Amino acid sequence: MENGTGRPDGGGLLTRAQIAELAGVTRAAVTTWERREPDFPVPRRTGGQDYFYASEVLRWFDGRRVPPRRRTPEEDGTTTYGDRARRSPAAPAMRTAPEAGAPSWRNGHALLTPGFGGEDPNPRDVAVVRELMGPLAESVGGADREVGYLSLLAALHFLRMTEPDAWREVTQYAASGDGARSGSALLRLVGLRTDRALQSAGILPGMQDALSHLEPRRFQDLATVVRLVGELGPRAFQLIVNEYEERTRLRSREFFTPLPVAHLMAALGHNARSSAPRSVYDPYFRGGELLGAAADVAAWTRNRPGGGETPPPRLMGQTPKRETLPLASMNLALRGVRCALRLRTAGRPWEEAWTGKPVDLVLTNPPFNMKDTLRDTTRGGHWPYGPPPVGNDNLAYPQYALSVLAEGGRAAVVMPNKAGNSDNAAETAIRTALVECGVVECVVALPDKLFSGTSVPVCVWLLRHPSDAGDDILFLDARDLGGMGRGGRRVLALDDIGAVLDSYLTLRRGGAARPDDEVPKAVPGVRVDRRALRESGYSLNPIDHIAGRSAPDTGGAGTAATDPWAGVEELLERGRELDERTAELRAAFAAAPSGWEPLREVALEDLCDIQTGASHALLASKDRTPHGTVPVVFPRHLRDGRVCEPDGDRAPEELALKLARYRLRQDDIVCVRAGTMGAPSLVRWDQEGWLMSSNLIRLRCREDVGVLPAYLLLVLSRASAVDWVKDRAAATAAPFITKAALGRQKVLLPPLSIQRETAERLALLEERSLAHRELAEEITRARGRLLERLTGAPLPQDPRPTARSGDSERNLLS
Repeated sequence: MENGTGRPDGGGLLTRAQIAELAGVTRAAVTTWERREPDFPVPRRTGGQDYFYASEVLRWFDGRRVPPRRRTPEEDGTTTYGDRARRSPAAPAMRTAPEAGAPSWRNGHALLTPGFGGEDPNPRDVAVVRELMGPLAESVGGADREVGYLSLLAALHFLRMTEPDAWREVTQYAASGDGARSGSALLRLVGLRTDRALQSAGILPGMQDALSHLEPRRFQDLATVVRLVGELGPRAFQLIVNEYEERTRLRSREFFTPLPVAHLMAALGHNARSSAPRSVYDPYFRGGELLGAAADVAAWTRNRPGGGETPPPRLMGQTPKRETLPLASMNLALRGVRCALRLRTAGRPWEEAWTGKPVDLVLTNPPFNMKDTLRDTTRGGHWPYGPPPVGNDNLAYPQYALSVLAEGGRAAVVMPNKAGNSDNAAETAIRTALVECGVVECVVALPDKLFSGTSVPVCVWLLRHPSDAGDDILFLDARDLGGMGRGGRRVLALDDIGAVLDSYLTLRRGGAARPDDEVPKAVPGVRVDRRALRESGYSLNPIDHIAGRSAPDTGGAGTAATDPWAGVEELLERGRELDERTAELRAAFAAAPSGWEPLREVALEDLCDIQTGASHALLASKDRTPHGTVPVVFPRHLRDGRVCEPDGDRAPEELALKLARYRLRQDDIVCVRAGTMGAPSLVRWDQEGWLMSSNLIRLRCREDVGVLPAYLLLVLSRASAVDWVKDRAAATAAPFITKAALGRQKVLLPPLSIQRETAERLALLEERSLAHRELAEEITRARGRLLERLTGAPLPQDPRPTARSGDSERNLLS
């Protein structure tokens, strides 16, 4: 009963009575094991009943020999409870019982059960993961914690779940080692054992290299990490990834696809086909979430009544990110599936000919607003629907996905809303061709704030092979689904995913609705024919087609108007939570000592590399046009500690390449050099590569000098610090601060731990302020919805606020 990964097969659920029957012991013996053995599997409770995963029970049984007094005549001293369980008449039940979280499929409808992207995590696992991502992340990860530390946690969890001998070796070393050399040796051991496991599964190893950059301060900290990972349950991998994302604020090319979104995409692709996909491909697989979701849906489908013996699909993917390759491999290995993942060392996917067989399902969340390598005037590749503009890859990935599909295949692609109705001539031409060729089947508008690092909403485009071309496109508006989670991120729940799937199936010709005894959540939808799409300018944005939500739509996806006060109640709840956290913050400050020691006084020139902006000669006004690709930042774009989106000031990419020393990076601090002096601003991850104008000056914190950019920004934003700069600037004929003068400014710095704590606390206050502003805006929107409902006349447009402080759709995956 091995599944090819070294893990016991048997993907069902067991009660305590079934465990006793398998082991040939009494029910009381199982209870005793559960109470006395710390490594006994953890149950999941649903419907008032505790269930155990059969694979976990078998793994535990394999490590327990049957004692002499309990052996049967045919058993000897080597017999384990695992051997006995496999011979038990009850063993077939393990192979037929559905896994926890598996959806049952009735009459073409997805009946979602707990675990489909939304099962409540074990509270103990949540607490342990948060402890792992606290001060230990800095003390063990060092300067490279944003990459290496996640790799360490993932490798340890992977070894514990899949390689018991290697895990035992790691824990024994963690219990006996001491000193810096022992820390390095333990990291080498973890990397070596993980790479061996990955290599045996046909996966390119790379964990030793990833862990070699870690700099644990004390061996005991590293040993504590090992101990805490050992306390996690088998389903904690996603918790680790989620907490990592929230703490590090990954840049757009690096962050992961939320698991509920991944499951929704995989389920849409599965339902759109006439048969289960045999192959799934992701050309930019990030952490493996989409491929893992495809494996989940396939497993759940096999376990449904009548699911048959459909083999698991072949999972294939590629990525240019070396550090995410082992992470994705472990993510999939923990699901017990094999995959073919490869590292793409250069170029975009479409720059290489596809050498494999056509695939049944493509799932991808690609990076957006990317430039086509270094080509300046022409777009390479074969583009049957039209070449995308040179400066933007948005409509390259959907075309590439279509190019590798087999007949009957489907592709689900995450796309920025802007791609659906951009007025760029090349993009309009591509959308025209996609619509006229009938390869767009459905577009789903998702809520905002689903992804870490950006609040921008996106759509999922469901595409079909040209052999299945159709005349209509289904549009669904799911923007109001989901609830707010930690960190202000929105999370889709089980009912939300089910509502989207139900609306999709209802809109499809011959699709089935929910059973009569279930009430569907309304997801507005409409079927739009090709003639209407021509009249709309070939828009693929659902918002352009689904008008007043109180009016019935032509597709029958639901006619109920959304609750005008739902958003208000949600924001009120979020405000109450932030108010409570702020009260805790006040109490913490009240209990803190009156001063921090030690404080050190340091000049800015000893903390930062200081660079003035490009001169007028290098970046003249004639070089800046609205048609360029690289934004140019001026003093007017520095507001409230943030760099705002420049409106019409952009430079061509070739000029920006020549002015590389004047380009911005994440966490750069930008100050006004000439003109009206004010507080500085911090550069976000999505603003990397923007250019400074001559009237700006940049501070870039050096590594290993003991300062956090977020904290330094707070210090330099104090009124006294701003006045200091104004005084020096006023000494010239026109307000002007020199590089040398700014470098002499002194700041007082506490230890790094205090800097981080202070920055996080003040970020909480900023989050609270933002929540109250959003509440006021939502009340205004609720008033408009209520007015629309009472008068029966739809408003000209939904008064949703525009992006603030430069948070435009280019932020997503740019």
